[in-house]
Amino acid sequence: MRYVDDEQGPSFPYEPGNDKIRPERVPAARCPHLKPVESVDELLPYFENVARRPYSPGLWPAWDLRKGERVLLRVTNWHHPMVVEAARLTFEKFEVDYKIEIEDKGPVPIWEGHDEVEYYLARTPELARWMDEWEEFDRIGAYDKIIMGYGGPILRERKTRIQRFPFITPEMVASAAHALPAELLTAIDEWTWQAVRRARTVHITDPEGTDLRFTNHDSYWNKERTVYNREHVEKAYSGNVAYGETYLPGHIWGRPHFHIPQEDGEGVIAGTMNHIAPYPRMELHIKSSKIIEIRGGGEFGEKLRTVMRQNEDVQYPGYNTPGIMQWWEASIGTNPKVHRPREGYARGYNCGLYERTRSGIIHIGFGTVISADTERQAAREGKVVGHWHVHLNYPTYIAEGTPDGDFVVIENGRLKALDDLRIREIAAKYGDPDQLLREDWIPAVPGLNLPGDYDRDYACDPMDFTLTELDICRKWHPLFMRMIDGGSNHTVCH
Repeated sequence: MRYVDDEQGPSFPYEPGNDKIRPERVPAARCPHLKPVESVDELLPYFENVARRPYSPGLWPAWDLRKGERVLLRVTNWHHPMVVEAARLTFEKFEVDYKIEIEDKGPVPIWEGHDEVEYYLARTPELARWMDEWEEFDRIGAYDKIIMGYGGPILRERKTRIQRFPFITPEMVASAAHALPAELLTAIDEWTWQAVRRARTVHITDPEGTDLRFTNHDSYWNKERTVYNREHVEKAYSGNVAYGETYLPGHIWGRPHFHIPQEDGEGVIAGTMNHIAPYPRMELHIKSSKIIEIRGGGEFGEKLRTVMRQNEDVQYPGYNTPGIMQWWEASIGTNPKVHRPREGYARGYNCGLYERTRSGIIHIGFGTVISADTERQAAREGKVVGHWHVHLNYPTYIAEGTPDGDFVVIENGRLKALDDLRIREIAAKYGDPDQLLREDWIPAVPGLNLPGDYDRDYACDPMDFTLTELDICRKWHPLFMRMIDGGSNHTVCH
């Protein structure tokens, strides 16, 4: 693949020898200019905003702290001490009855993309234990709120409320993502959820090579298409129906997170990023929502092929055919201010998991459905369980056949909710809509939105390029912006 430049800027990449250039455009790279955090006091305004947000059972943090509440915060030694101390001071300010548990997980690991295979083989039983513990805490009424983690399912509509802690480093706290008002984030979520529900078929593409289609069958949904079909949800989440039947705030299901007999997802999923770190470009070939071939991916691809081969004859609960490599997720991030952390990236929890919540990014999930009854049943039967990911940073998501015709939900990584007039009116109540609804971060990739050869300069070793980009952006931000846009993008630099 090589970069094609014309008067309109970079186009999608194309295969050598293919004269047809796809018309979509890749957005220009950008990143916010952030000062290093030097004190705990600098983190407190962000935590206070999160503490005041009305409770939301999703991925964007909204604690809704109340005086006298019993709150449990669970962190690890992988969390920066300044972050934990800022949370403690916030609890003190809001006069909650709090307990902070710090788990010693040993030395902070330095990840590579292929480590996601082992990580999620271990993470899956860990999440199941969390769910069991939350159930017990809720049964005995031990806490009003439990704050921990920043991914995976949670209990919903219980006395004990579960909320997130996506704060690993000071940089991840001191972000405009955590200053946005809950009203605006909720409106973006609702717009996106309504848009994906209306589709009769869905077409997802991305310049790194994804081209995927599936039918949004009526049988996935209730009669009004407001929530998922209760029959299917109870099979997957019998004890947590309220979670399974609708979206997770900040994480909108772009396809239902369970399988039905009519599964017909077909095409190619391609990318260079997962929840842990970048990896050499990989393709997943899909037929009837099942992965039938994995190409490339370096060591990540080789490990996945091994898991696929070892379990290809295993019949998993909830799936139509044998094999663990089944596609079940295409989730959409909704916060325009989320950015990839720079300092200490790919170490411990400071990894690719966080950036998936940026608006317009789709993360693909395949394997067993995380913490679903079907996965837990498979684990009890001694089967291998786990799931893995591909991130699409510049996807186009078209909801086809809606009552108003084909509808673009995401275009080249831009979530179209951010351009909706009603969303802009809500944003205007809090500031300049152009600034509030502008993505702070768009990754730079040679051959896509930077000059260069995609294969040679990026896709063969995206980890090397990504760490270099982050280091330059952190240390020499104005220079970095001049390099990627000629210095014209002053609103991002300052």
